[in-house]
Amino acid sequence: MVSEASEGAVLVALKYLYPATVFVYFLAASLLASCTLQALKQNRRAQPERPGQRRVTIILGCFLSTYVVQLIVLGTQSVITRSAPIEHALIGYLSCILVFGILFIHLIESEVVVWYPFRGSWFLALCFELSIAVLTAFHLKRTVLSGFDVLHVASFSLRLVSLSTLVTWTCFGLWSRVPLVLDEERQALLSKHNGDQSQTQINSGELGNSSNYGSTAQRDSVPGSNAEHPWQKRRREGLENLEKRLEEEGNWFEYVKGFSILFPYIWPVGSRNLQLRAVAVVLCLLASNALHLLIPRQTGIIMDTLGQSSSNPWAAVILFAFLRLAASESGIELVRSWLWIPVRYYSQEALTRASYSHIMHLSADFHESKPPSDLLGAIFGGNAIANAIESILLQAAPMLVDMCVAIVYLSITFGAYEGLITAATGTVFMTLATRLVAESKSATRSRQNAWYKENSIRTSGLNGWHTASAFNQIGYEDNRHADAVTERWLKEQQFMLSWSVSVAFQTIVLTVGLMASAFLAVFRIHNGQATPGQFAMLLMYWAQLTAPLQFFANLGKSMSDNLISAERLLAIMRTSPSVESKKGARLFKFVSGEVKFNDVRFSYDGSRDVINSVSLDIPAGMTVAFVGKTGSGKSTLLKLLSRNYEIQSGSISIDGQDIRDVELFSLREHIGVVHQSPELFDDTIMNNVRYGKLGATDEQVFEACRAASIHDKIMSYTDGYETQVGERGVKLSGGELQRVAIARAILRQPDIVILDEATSAVDTDTEQQIQSSLVRLCRGRTTLVVAHRLSTIMNADRIVVLENGKIIEQGCHSDLIAADGRYAYLWSKQTFWKPQDEADDADELDDANTTASDSCSERTTTETCELQDESQSSSVSGVSDGKSTTQKKCQKEVDSDTIHNINSKSSEDTNGSS
Repeated sequence: MVSEASEGAVLVALKYLYPATVFVYFLAASLLASCTLQALKQNRRAQPERPGQRRVTIILGCFLSTYVVQLIVLGTQSVITRSAPIEHALIGYLSCILVFGILFIHLIESEVVVWYPFRGSWFLALCFELSIAVLTAFHLKRTVLSGFDVLHVASFSLRLVSLSTLVTWTCFGLWSRVPLVLDEERQALLSKHNGDQSQTQINSGELGNSSNYGSTAQRDSVPGSNAEHPWQKRRREGLENLEKRLEEEGNWFEYVKGFSILFPYIWPVGSRNLQLRAVAVVLCLLASNALHLLIPRQTGIIMDTLGQSSSNPWAAVILFAFLRLAASESGIELVRSWLWIPVRYYSQEALTRASYSHIMHLSADFHESKPPSDLLGAIFGGNAIANAIESILLQAAPMLVDMCVAIVYLSITFGAYEGLITAATGTVFMTLATRLVAESKSATRSRQNAWYKENSIRTSGLNGWHTASAFNQIGYEDNRHADAVTERWLKEQQFMLSWSVSVAFQTIVLTVGLMASAFLAVFRIHNGQATPGQFAMLLMYWAQLTAPLQFFANLGKSMSDNLISAERLLAIMRTSPSVESKKGARLFKFVSGEVKFNDVRFSYDGSRDVINSVSLDIPAGMTVAFVGKTGSGKSTLLKLLSRNYEIQSGSISIDGQDIRDVELFSLREHIGVVHQSPELFDDTIMNNVRYGKLGATDEQVFEACRAASIHDKIMSYTDGYETQVGERGVKLSGGELQRVAIARAILRQPDIVILDEATSAVDTDTEQQIQSSLVRLCRGRTTLVVAHRLSTIMNADRIVVLENGKIIEQGCHSDLIAADGRYAYLWSKQTFWKPQDEADDADELDDANTTASDSCSERTTTETCELQDESQSSSVSGVSDGKSTTQKKCQKEVDSDTIHNINSKSSEDTNGSS
């Protein structure tokens, strides 16, 4: 037979455990639901109407109202009887209102619902309620029921009916008859709701409460702005990648596990010293937690000692001073920083070096598809990973420990009421802060958009000053910038106002909680249940609670930003090069430089062949020029020779060695390339030329520059070879930049030379100098040339004409002209000479125009003959010596078809004028 005292003790314990158990379960189940994303593996379907959810909400509201009724009854009873309310009953009712109020609000606000956290919570509540009902029934048997007891029993009965209905309805057949909304896990994790929900959820850490799958493809927009800013695009793409990988992995555990490839760069695997430092940091954190507990307690002891005249306070003061010193920045924190800094910078350095190295080893297709700004942002993602780990391990975890210790200690010191006040304050603060942070997203994005717009207008105005001045639009640019500054300032004011309101509401919650705790402490001190020193201790503990609460309120946003940045880095680190050396590939051995293309096919996107069944034999030492209109595959063919891309079929061999079977870097060691737009580093001329052969002496660099006809020009500069060329060589003219690039290639002494439009967009005199430099570079070497200006390659050993990725003609210049094929057609258009059939068509023109046209044609033909005589008199090893470039042209270098269109238009204008 259980005694009455035992029954009372068990009843009190149940009323304390009841709300705590339900809250812990709901929190854990909700976290598990968010992490596992189970329903993402199921088929998605349209969201139906939600009559069931509304009914559940009504029943839950009735259930919650019973606690409010009992609380009112308990308060009325205390006033009438002039006695203090029963502590465990009051705390139990308030705690249940708090816990089930959270469930009620969450259910109302959720567009889609994961039901098992609710079902489990209601089932636990039913078990507790039944247990409390049985014990209460035994207790009421021995007493006479009053009117207040009847109201309690009625409320209790209604609560049991409500709970039973919820449990039965949700667990046994509700969804089979009334279609409720799908679980939130069936929906897109990051979809948009009313334009802003996606961003809100991510930044607040609430992944999984959205309604439209795949809506991340839609771009976040700000009212009044249709354009997507670059930072918005990067963030949107980051969210899409995050959602995609979450869906692929199936849950957050597997998602986080995906970062394991970065573990060797985060944890100092090969350094025992750094590992011991990391362990020591954990010990320092535990010591800091202990100090945060002891310092407020010691403050209370000093206050109590001062109130006792017979006590000596100095020992307590000395101990307090020691604890404060230990907890200060010159104590444990200094030791922790000394231990942690090498560990932190190890991870940052290792991630930065590894990511940069990995990016540099990726293939051309990757680099040509990613702008450098995105790659730089991804490299900085290593810092985001380090920040995320530091936020969780060194800030969130210790703060959480401090909060739990403070709540428990205050509850023990000031009773259960203080524990309830502290827990309620923290819960309300977190809920309100999360909501306010979400509501401020619109103002935050508007402010960011305005800032980027102002910066963009300012930058474009400064960069385009010459254009603005030439068109007399300085005033327009000034007004445009002024409007952008005004708009940004207005958005800034809106943001600051919303932020101030958010801080004000958070402060109100904390202040109300502090006042409630202070009134409780003063009440207990007045009744002799606590000491003045404990009041001082309470104030210090409360100050320690404020900072963690504010930190946790913004933790979701910071973790979201860090995850998005880290996701970009992870995506790159998981990318493998599309072109790499085979396992066991042998080193390339250069013999003579014979190149063979055997039935080569290649496509960039897999749908359209850019190179289509190309077969070509190039004997050693021959100069071969590739011509054709833009997009015919000329430059692509040369990229394939350097193995920047992998061919789909066929083979490319050099000296009988398939380039796919040799070590990639040993292959490129024998190839020198001069691009159409060579890139120089923001360094000195000396270092840029020496880049072709890093071990070259200064004299070798000078000789290479003399061979490229650029040495004298460099020596005329104030700093000579130490002259800084600027980013991408911007401080040099086009011809100087080309000749520096040629000097770099000459210094390299390659066995095979690739010239990709090496004389484009330069004047005639500069072209002659560049051509003479190229003669020295190409002499005796296998050379492959791409050119639109046919006069520069007319003396090549062989000219290959490409069209739509196929070879349609090949031979020397004279043979191709005699064949009167595509090459002759291109040549005729570049030299302003028309074939006979086109000249015959001109007979239909009127006499005046015909006379003018004939006169022009005779003059052009004479110039053409002179050009041919000059060009053929020059003999260069496959490359014109530059005299052929004396053709007088004023247009930019473009393909022959484009030149023909321009010339035809000019002829029409001339005839019209005549």
